[in-house]
Amino acid sequence: MGRRTALTFMILAMGLQLQVRAQDHGSTIHLDEVQIAAQRKLKDAGVEKSVIDSTVLHDNLSMSIADILSRNSTLFVKSYGRATEATAEFRGTSPSHTQVVWNGMKINSPMLGTVDFSMIPAYFIDQVDLLHGASSLTLTGGGLGGAVEMATLPSQEEGFHAQFVQGIGSFSTTDDFLKLTYRKNRFSSSTRAVYSQSDNDFRYINYDKKTDIYDALGNRTGSYHPEETNRSGYFDELHLLQEFGYDLSPSDRFRLSVWYNRSLRGLPFLSVDYHDDSEFTNEGRTETLRAVMSYRHIAEDWNMTARTGYSDSDIDYDHYSTHGGIHNTITKSNSNSSTAFAQVSGDWNISGTLMLTTGASAYWNHVKSSDMTPFHIGKNFDRSRSEGDADIQIRWRPVPLMTLSGIVREEFHGRQFSEPIPALFAEYVVFQPLNVVVKASAARNLRYPTMDDLYFKPGGNPDLKPERGYTFDAGIEMGISGSRSTLKANLTAFDSHISDWILWTPDTKGFWVPSNVKKVHNYGVEVMVNGSVLLGREIKLKASANYAWTPSRNMGQEVNSSDASYGKQLCYVPQHSANATGRIAFRGWTLGYQWNFYSERFTTTSNEVNYITGRLMPYFMNDASLEKQFSFRKCGISVKGVVNNLLDNEWQTVLSRPLPGRNYEIFITIKY
Repeated sequence: MGRRTALTFMILAMGLQLQVRAQDHGSTIHLDEVQIAAQRKLKDAGVEKSVIDSTVLHDNLSMSIADILSRNSTLFVKSYGRATEATAEFRGTSPSHTQVVWNGMKINSPMLGTVDFSMIPAYFIDQVDLLHGASSLTLTGGGLGGAVEMATLPSQEEGFHAQFVQGIGSFSTTDDFLKLTYRKNRFSSSTRAVYSQSDNDFRYINYDKKTDIYDALGNRTGSYHPEETNRSGYFDELHLLQEFGYDLSPSDRFRLSVWYNRSLRGLPFLSVDYHDDSEFTNEGRTETLRAVMSYRHIAEDWNMTARTGYSDSDIDYDHYSTHGGIHNTITKSNSNSSTAFAQVSGDWNISGTLMLTTGASAYWNHVKSSDMTPFHIGKNFDRSRSEGDADIQIRWRPVPLMTLSGIVREEFHGRQFSEPIPALFAEYVVFQPLNVVVKASAARNLRYPTMDDLYFKPGGNPDLKPERGYTFDAGIEMGISGSRSTLKANLTAFDSHISDWILWTPDTKGFWVPSNVKKVHNYGVEVMVNGSVLLGREIKLKASANYAWTPSRNMGQEVNSSDASYGKQLCYVPQHSANATGRIAFRGWTLGYQWNFYSERFTTTSNEVNYITGRLMPYFMNDASLEKQFSFRKCGISVKGVVNNLLDNEWQTVLSRPLPGRNYEIFITIKY
């Protein structure tokens, strides 16, 4: 861990040194906005893709990508507060069915198959594309629900530029953000840093406990729900990102990205926990390094990209008590996962109406898990596995208004090779003035078991089969763009069937075991609308809204005679979710508003509602912000205030994990 930290700081120091030497002798010129209309991209034919607006990514700097996705997309994000594990689910599937790619490298944990989106600062990401259902196969395999593609983009501004942000918030929270960029001729460098820390000790009414009231004679006269403090919710996190770029020529580009994260997080106590937090410590420590180097050649009719990368992650978890000076270990575990990666891909425009894309990638994973708990001392497992895929994609426009495309992907995991994985896409422009397009797709997909699923001790099952899915999409979209306004809308209906769903259930020996027990039927509708309008010369309105109806039913055979899960909604999957955002900008002022809604979520497979813990109630969330920008000759300053949970709602996304009421943040930004 020490060597990895030293390497990261060395690369960061190189970036700082190069940028400090830079001098900006130019000035900023503000140009009027220009709308550009072009023919639909052949590469996106029939694809269900939603793009997160770049202004949204950097609107509230303290947000992680988890917050961005939950407030600006149809994905359901499950977490229990800031700096706690956050996973994203497409269309009622599980978090492991969402594939995540950063700068071309897949970053799903080879141990768990998931990604903790709370560990990804929005400040580090410049582009987020969401590929729904079958469309994920255009990027990678395994995304039975979909895929999230993220990218950090190099600066295009010549000279030296700097940005520093100081944030202060409720619950003793501070956030510091720094960005330094330098570009001259063929060379570019970008350095970003985020440091956040908080006691996170918000107050809440604990409806899971009752305190009795007694009179002077000791008779019980009543009871009330006590107000308590979120215990052990503290966090202290550092993120560093250094990028270098060099253009050998206008057609040949090299790029290196190195991302380091160090995190210390207390795990908040459950609202049903009666332990004294002064005697118990429950915390996790994470240290992660990711690096991707790429080379791209761009020609008139073809382009080629080659990438190689490496990631390494250490996760330590400690749970112990200290009573009377005696240290008692309850849980002490460590896991390490490392991945080496190589990829090559290319596009060839055979003609204006025919395009060929092909690529291949390989990953070499090593996972080691150990547990020093007194009841389980030793290694859970220490395993390596190689995996990879190859694909060929053909896109054809037989007539100007119609496009067809097909994909065939082949995967391997260890010594297992998949059968060919196909996908078909089609679209047709039915009304050109409004760019009204109907789209349809069909695909088969599969996801191999994770290392934990196969080898964890006790419980791992090496006989697990891959999960297999069939997905069908049909939709319509339209988009108009004028000199003063834009509007884009998309409506998609989907139907998905997943068999051999892997589920961990307790066995007769008292520990949990994974098995291929479920068949899940996901279906529903997704709606996305966004637009902007310029009123006069100085007022600009921007708004977006998303809605998803996602029944996700267990259609597998009953495990036993008392199994009441057949035909019921999967746990923690809301049938209805919606969000909306709005921004109005006028003379350096920007007023923002965000609204979120999730319907009830069941906590049991039988969807039992006769007792209080059987479901989580629906909730609405409202956030507001106000920002003022000041411009000077060579720098700009902005002051921004944010009110989260504006209406002070009580809410939970995970059972017995209360979340904060109304809270505040203020950010001061200085740009040079």
